Amino acid sequence: MQHTSERHDLNNDPTERQKALLLAEDWRFHAIDYVGTGLGMLASTEKASFAKDRIVSFGLPSAPALFLNLAIASYRHRATINLDDAFIQHPPPQGTWPEEHGNLFDYFQSTMAEIVMAFSAIEAFANESIPSGYTYLFTQQDGKVVPLTGLELERRVSLDEKLSSLLPAVHSINSPKGRKPWERYRKLKALRDRLTHLKSVDRKASGPEDQTIWGSLLEARNENFALSAFTIIGAFPELVQQRRWYILAGHLLKRT
Repeated sequence: MQHTSERHDLNNDPTERQKALLLAEDWRFHAIDYVGTGLGMLASTEKASFAKDRIVSFGLPSAPALFLNLAIASYRHRATINLDDAFIQHPPPQGTWPEEHGNLFDYFQSTMAEIVMAFSAIEAFANESIPSGYTYLFTQQDGKVVPLTGLELERRVSLDEKLSSLLPAVHSINSPKGRKPWERYRKLKALRDRLTHLKSVDRKASGPEDQTIWGSLLEARNENFALSAFTIIGAFPELVQQRRWYILAGHLLKRT
């Protein structure tokens, strides 16, 4: 196995052995493909205290793939929870409530994890898709336009703006804004923002007239937020349609 920090010329006609080697590798690599008579990958080298401060090397993981895989796992878990069975109709005036809250809280927990991880997958994809050294003219709230690059660009420009304006401009791709992938993304983002910034109503007893984040999560039972993340990332086909992690994530989502 070759470890490299640069892209190599790929074989036009890989051998059956190479195909078998690649098939056996995890799908969450940032970049791995046929090189020479074997495989090549982008690698990371780190100093690890657990290895008695030795230098260790490993294939570079794809952050979007890791986050997306966590979202898929969370979706699969919550999909096994039957909310209809969780709530039991009791005689008046008790109403409908769980005899045991474990399954319900598992549902909330898994949905929260799915939403946060799905959003993180999109954010990681957007940031890694900005070319190194690219300068973006950012309009501040006071109307002043300032050039941003590197970490400052990633930090100050919102994900909405990166997806709707920055990435389409950089890569000459149509903006996903206004299309179905954008609608799914905005629904995901709204819930993620609610989870990140819980309101007072979410932390006290409330009536049906005040919907809490918990009510919103119950209403989202039929949503697949992992798929929402995959869909908005796929709205930039030129950036991902040849990426192994994206292709195999699609196969994994088809089985959810």
